[in-house]
Amino acid sequence: MKDLLAKLFGVLKYVLLIISFGLIFFGIMSTYSRLNKSMTEAISVFLPFALVLIVFIVSMIMNSKLSESKLLFNFVSCLVFTVTIIIGLRSIFDKNMLLYYKYQVNFNPTFFADNLSAIEFMLYMIFFSNVILIICDLLNKGKSNN
Repeated sequence: MKDLLAKLFGVLKYVLLIISFGLIFFGIMSTYSRLNKSMTEAISVFLPFALVLIVFIVSMIMNSKLSESKLLFNFVSCLVFTVTIIIGLRSIFDKNMLLYYKYQVNFNPTFFADNLSAIEFMLYMIFFSNVILIICDLLNKGKSNN
C-alpha cells in the first residue's frame, strides 16, 4: 500500500507542478501587465519552479529510488503544489476586494504578492530536500558496490 501511494503521489506531483506554475505565471502576467513592468523582473519568481523541475528530471533520469519511493517527500511535494494552486485560484476568483468593485480588476494582486514569498520558500525547500535525497541515493549506491 505504501509503494502504491508513493507512486501515486510521485506521478501527481508532476501534474500539480505544471498546474501551479501555470497559475503563478498567470498571476505574474496579470500583475505585471497592470503595472507595465517587464517580465524579466519576474525571473526570481520562476527560478524555484525551474530548479524544482530540473531536480525532478535529474531524479527521474538517474532513476533515484530514494526520491521516487519516499512517501513523505512525494506527499509533501503534492501538498506544497496544492497550496500553491489554492493561492493562485483564490487570487483569481476572490470577489471580496475593493479593486474588484471599484476598478473591475478580476485578480487580487495583494493576496498574491503577500503569499508569493511563502510559495518561493516552499519550492526552495522541495528543491533542497530532493537534492539531499539524490545525494543519499548516490552514497548508498557507492556503498552497495563496495
